[in-house]
Amino acid sequence: MEALLATCMEPTTWGILAVIFVAVVVRAAFGFGDVLVSVPILTLFVSPKMAIPLMGLVGATNALLMLWRERGDVQWRPVRVLLMASVIGVPIGVMLLGWLPERAINVGLGVMLMLFCVWSLSGRSSVRLHAPAWALPFGFGAGVMGGAVTATGPPIVIYSTTQDWAPEERRATMQGFFLPNGIFVLISHGIAGFWTLEVLRTYALAVPVCLLALPVGAVVASRLSRSLFERITFLVLLAAGVLLVLGG
Repeated sequence: MEALLATCMEPTTWGILAVIFVAVVVRAAFGFGDVLVSVPILTLFVSPKMAIPLMGLVGATNALLMLWRERGDVQWRPVRVLLMASVIGVPIGVMLLGWLPERAINVGLGVMLMLFCVWSLSGRSSVRLHAPAWALPFGFGAGVMGGAVTATGPPIVIYSTTQDWAPEERRATMQGFFLPNGIFVLISHGIAGFWTLEVLRTYALAVPVCLLALPVGAVVASRLSRSLFERITFLVLLAAGVLLVLGG
């Protein structure tokens, strides 16, 4: 307890918790984006070896809480297909990481995201893919990108934009995929020894922050129209693509 209180009193900890609060608000409002918002800023305070497992714990916690709250809106059939396809894609992504430079993979993903978002934001008609089988390539792509660069989110978010789902259905369905995936990531981090005492102490302080930020994000989400929600989603994805190309 004394160590936890000492961690809480450090100025760096307050900065970390402030970043996590904003990231969780974004996640609660749009269903994704917390890592995009948080990790680049957190690495200004701490090393990536702390920031990444910390946000892995925070992300899984958010997914669990959001999934419980919005479980009635989850489209479970495509979630099952996405997860099955992602399991096949992960080992291929791992092999790609061994064959190709990580920068080439990041740039390729970034360019794909930017082209898709520019097309969608230019006023073109949104692509609608109603057949359940369309979840297969997106789940496979998420698995490949997860195995290669731990970036499972973008293919799943793109898939959600091709469905006639309300914003709350998109958010909930993405959590149905992200939670099992997040648990797998947590297990990997634990085996790799990334769960240090510092990470766990900071996570313990972050849990109340998550509980405060989630309702704030829900209020933000309730004030967004469907068209505005979709437009902001594309803008966040576009920002992710730019960051991947510039920093990949």
